[in-house]
This record gives sequence, structure tokens and C-alpha cells, in this order.
Amino acid sequence: MTLPLRVNVAPERAEASPGDNLQFDVTVRNASDIVEHYGVEMVGLPDGATVRAEPEVAKLRPAESATLTVRVTLPVQPPPPAGTYVVGALVRSPYRHDVSRCVEVPIQLASVEQITLRTTPEVVNGGRTGQFTIEVANGGNAPVRLYLTATDPERRVSAVFQPPYLDLPPSAAGRALLSVSAPIPWNKEKQRQLTIAASPEMMGAVPVTSTASFVQQPRLATKFAKFAGIAAGVVVLAAAIAVPALIKKTTEKATNAAATQAATVAPTTAAPTQQASAAPPVQSAAPSSAPPAQSSAAAPPSSAPPVSSAPPANNGGGAQIVDLTTQNPGVVPSDAFRNSGFLVSADPGTIAVAGCASATSAAEVADPATGQKFLTSSLPDDPAKCHNVPLLIAFLADKPAGAVQVTPQSPNTLDMEVTFRDLKRIPSAPTLTVAADVAAQHGGISQILIKPAVAAAPNTPVALTKIQFAPLG
Repeated sequence: MTLPLRVNVAPERAEASPGDNLQFDVTVRNASDIVEHYGVEMVGLPDGATVRAEPEVAKLRPAESATLTVRVTLPVQPPPPAGTYVVGALVRSPYRHDVSRCVEVPIQLASVEQITLRTTPEVVNGGRTGQFTIEVANGGNAPVRLYLTATDPERRVSAVFQPPYLDLPPSAAGRALLSVSAPIPWNKEKQRQLTIAASPEMMGAVPVTSTASFVQQPRLATKFAKFAGIAAGVVVLAAAIAVPALIKKTTEKATNAAATQAATVAPTTAAPTQQASAAPPVQSAAPSSAPPAQSSAAAPPSSAPPVSSAPPANNGGGAQIVDLTTQNPGVVPSDAFRNSGFLVSADPGTIAVAGCASATSAAEVADPATGQKFLTSSLPDDPAKCHNVPLLIAFLADKPAGAVQVTPQSPNTLDMEVTFRDLKRIPSAPTLTVAADVAAQHGGISQILIKPAVAAAPNTPVALTKIQFAPLG
């Protein structure tokens, strides 16, 4: 039986990449004995592809032929998955649905790599060890396995990733925990520059890199702190021994003085029997005067505990409230609050702010209208700019927070992203609060990222005045 329709497609197959424009010439021949109309469709294309045919409909007499030009545009973002798509050029009559024919055209879509890598925080201050969080995103159109490495120019840093590699499907992201260690410097601070790389498993693939800094405090500073502690202990021990001896010596002097005074008052001409009768009052007077001397001499030890006792914020016994407005005006070092248990820095990689790509510092500034001080983000060399860049507060690696609450300068203007020790994440916490039970479920809080709320006015500053957090229970 002769088909009423004949179709040819040129080219017969194609190779393309996301974003390419393809053109196919579809030749249609009317093999029937009546006038017929024909249109063409492309079925089986990736999601997001667009098709345009010129002309949309061809009118053909019997045995007449026509060529329809079909233009296909493949999407760029998100890129369609790589692989072979068997596309059908479907030609049919809009009036007689039983008259149709489909010709298959294979399209090979190439894989595209779009790997991004981010390290937080950018600077870690510590002793022998430190910790970073590595965030990797696969914006390409093919699954990829990425092996993680970290190197330093001196090759003195040991790095351990958990996990050591990440398997990411297309349009997916993952996180890894990087623990670093290096010999402690002797007499001055050492800044070790790290190059962190995510290398695809494919041959010839170019790794994606990021940089971070590991700042180590000198060994001698630690030794001096130990010696100072030992010296303080010796002083306390010496005081504990000397004070009772001083009390005893003072008591003895008071007793002897009382006895001497009584002996002087007694008549020198009295008989031995009279002296004996006068002796008991003298003996009884001496003990009655001794206790006051003992109580007055013992008074200094009773005031010692308030001096040596420490507040809960220093001995780890409870929640602490940290005033973030106590620093000097200007750029604040990342370890300015290290003794309180956390580091501060700006993170321009999370939200794009024009002119603030290098805003990685925190700063102490004052509101020009009210004069109220607050902690915010800024450029490293200009504390007056880039206040709307997200501010990162990273708790020390060995002291994750068990609960946290942040106080902004203005309510309902900020949002908070929370990262836990198990790498789980809460992308939005508009109350700026994380409860203790939530933190305990994930092993504690590693860091919080404070950013302007979506509903806030443009150029809203990330302005903080106080943070309250508790240790992990």
C-alpha cells in the first residue's frame, strides 16, 4: 500500500550543547490523490527547548513537495541532562489525524561542567588545629564525583575531609567538613594560605579551587600563659600558708600584751597569796581579748572568694550574653570575640552586592541618626561601606553553640541561616533564634549567617547589637 505521505529530514542526526540553535529541513511529499495540508512538530526534545517552523502549514497538491524549516533552541539554564535524545519529526495533517508520519532524528547533547566551590569561614584562628566548611554545587548537566584536596605552599598543613569526595547529580549541592592541623609556630603568629580544590573524576577535567587562611598563634605565647598560671598558683599557695601564720603570730602578740598589762597593774608590794588571788582575773582577761584579735586577722580570707570566682561566661557553666558594641570604631579583627567563643567576618559570596565582592570584614560603626553603635559587615579598608553584605558568626570548632539568639538594631529587618555540626542547614530563621532542642538534634551549631530579610527595604544594613548563646548541653 502506497503511503499518502513521504518525509525526509536533513540532517539525519545532530550534536549540540546547552544553548545551541539547531536547524532541520523537513521535506514533505503529498503521495495522496487530494490536496492536503501538513504541519511539523518536534517531539522528545529536552524540557525548556523551543521550536519554530516556517511555514507553519504547507498546502500541497497531489504529488507536490515542500520543505519546512524547523529551528530548535536548547535551554541554557538549567542545562538539560547530557545524553542522546531521540527526537521525532512528526508531520501530520491538521484535518485528517490518520494521515501522519514520524521520522526519528538522534540529537547528542554534550555534558557541561559548572562546578562552584566556597569555603567558610575564609579565615580560621587557632592553635594546632582548625575547621572549615566546604560547599560545592554542580550547576552542570551531568552527574559528577568530586575529590577534595587542600594544599599549602610550605606543605606543613595536614588536611582531612569528611567525606573525602562528593557525588553530585545535576543541579545539586553538597557540603564537607575540612579539619586542618599544622605545627604551632614558636615565637610569632603564622598565617598559612590554603588552596582547596574539587577535582572531577573525569580525565583531563580542570579542578575548581578556593582559598582560605589558617592563622596560628605562637607556641611561646602559650608557654607564657602556662607559666603565668603556675606563678599565680604559687602566689595563692604562699598566701594560703602565710595568712594563717600571720594570724597566729598576731594572736600570740595580743595575748602576751594583755598578760604584761595585767602584771603591771597588779601591786608590786602584795603578798604571794594576794598575787595568786589577783592572777585569775589576769588569766581570764587574756583569753577574752584574744578572740577579737583572731576575728579581725581572719577577715581578709573571708573576702577572697569574690575576687577569685569567675562568672559563668568564663567557666562554661551557662549561657552568656555578649555585647557586640564594645569594640573600637572601625574594622574589627575576625578574632575580636575569640575569648567569647566565636569569630566574625563578612561573607560576600552568598548575596551579590554591587561593589562589595571583597567585603570580607566586620566593623563597629554608629548610626548617624541616633548615635547607637552596632556590629556590621564592611570592606577591609573602609568600615563605612558594604553594610548590607551578610555577616558570618562562626563558633569555635571545639565549642559549638547549644542555642543562640541574635539581637538586631532594628527588629524584623534581618534573616538568619544556620549551619549545624552535622552539616544540616536551616536556610531561613527570621526570628534570629535557634532553640536548644533543635541544636542538640544536630550536634550543636557551627555557624550562623545574618543577612537582610527579603521583605526589608533596599540597602538594609546587617546591624547587630547583642548575641546570646549557651554551650551544648
